[in-house]
Amino acid sequence: MKLIKLLSIAAVAATLSFGYQPSAKAGETFALDKPHTQIKFSVNRGGWSRVAGWFTKFDGSINFDEANVGNSSVSATIDTASLDTGFAARNKHLRSPAFFNVKEFPTMTFKSTKIEKTGAKTGKMTGNLTLLGVTKPVTLDVVFNRKAPHPRNKMMFAGFTATGKINRADYGMKFLIRAVSNEVQIEIQALSVKK
Repeated sequence: MKLIKLLSIAAVAATLSFGYQPSAKAGETFALDKPHTQIKFSVNRGGWSRVAGWFTKFDGSINFDEANVGNSSVSATIDTASLDTGFAARNKHLRSPAFFNVKEFPTMTFKSTKIEKTGAKTGKMTGNLTLLGVTKPVTLDVVFNRKAPHPRNKMMFAGFTATGKINRADYGMKFLIRAVSNEVQIEIQALSVKK
C-alpha cells in the first residue's frame, strides 16, 4: 500500500515537473466588430413585398478553429428593443406584445451547438435561439469570407455571412400570421476582430 502511494506521489510530481497544463480551448477568439456587423431579418407582407428590419444593439463572440471547424463556437445576445425597420410606427408595433414584446423579453440569444464544414469556405451552424422565452434549434448556412490583418491597424479580422430562416409562430409570435408570413428570413454579415 505504501509503495502504491509513493508511486502515485512520484507520478504527480513528475507530471508537475514537466509543466503539464490542461489543454487550452482550440481556435482563436473573435469579438463582433459592431459598427461593421449587420443582423437583418425580412418577412413577406401579404404577397406584395418583403419588409426588412435589423438590430442595432447586440454583442457576441466567435471561437474560430480554422484547422478543425467543428471545434468552433458562436454566441450572441441581441437587444430586441433595438430593432429598426426605417418606419417609427412599425417599429413601435413590432416592439409591442403582439410581436417581440420587448418589455417582458428585452433580449434574444443564440448559442451554437454544432458547426460542420460543407465546403472549402462553407458550413452549417446549428444552435439554440431563445426568443420570447422559447428556445428552439436553428440551422444557418455560413460562408467564411476572409481572415486577414487590417491594412491600417494590423489587427486580425475574420468575416462571415450567415443565412437561414425561422418560423415565428414556433416562438409564439402569431399575430397577423396570415397577412404577414410566418417564415422569417435571416441574414447576418459578421465582421469580427481577434481578442
